[in-house]
Amino acid sequence: MKEHLNGIFWNTGAFEMNLLCSAKTNEICKSFQANLNHLTWCWLSLLENNPASLSQTAAVLEGKRCNDLNPFDAMQVKNFASGAEFLLNLVKEQKFDLSVSLACNLHSRVGKNEALQWGCLRTAPVTLRNIKFCPPTANLLQIISNGFRYLEDCISNPVEKAIATFLFVARNQPFYDANKRTASLLMNGLLMKSGFFAISIHPRNTRIFHETLGRFYETGDANPMFDLFLRFSQPCKL
Repeated sequence: MKEHLNGIFWNTGAFEMNLLCSAKTNEICKSFQANLNHLTWCWLSLLENNPASLSQTAAVLEGKRCNDLNPFDAMQVKNFASGAEFLLNLVKEQKFDLSVSLACNLHSRVGKNEALQWGCLRTAPVTLRNIKFCPPTANLLQIISNGFRYLEDCISNPVEKAIATFLFVARNQPFYDANKRTASLLMNGLLMKSGFFAISIHPRNTRIFHETLGRFYETGDANPMFDLFLRFSQPCKL
């Protein structure tokens, strides 16, 4: 596992993957659309400390102007929702797959006008704040492609695969910015494709989320992050 996922490992099959599911793709997609405001607010607040409130997020996505929200934060809201809507259409049309090209398509929306480049893998080194682990630069395309292939072919449990995909993308940082946001959409695409409702983590869990994520970055041990996701995830249900 470590060699296929650039140092990431966990105890496969050790967790009860009991997320909310449905046999009806249209029900899952309808719920995702109905919860888009909340989903966007949760992920941006959790991952980026975006100050937009839930009501401000809703207003931005309705095309209203929020004078007390700076343009950059409003842009993040619009971009994430754009990526989420693109993802939703892929799931509806049964065209979602775990691939570098699809990840780049998602990033082209989520990272637009924010990342140094968007819609393509980075070509220069990046660092993680206060983390000694350095994401790869050499052979980045091969690392990401091989990792995605391993996750698709060798991880049979769809929930395990989805969470592992988030962690793999977050730790290896294939883009200059917006990696975790792109990873959250890839994770939810895999869940929805397999009959599970999309998930988010409430911002009240921000501190423990980032503390646990930081330890994962340093060690590659994903077990605590699996436990965190399964304890704190909220399904996007009607």
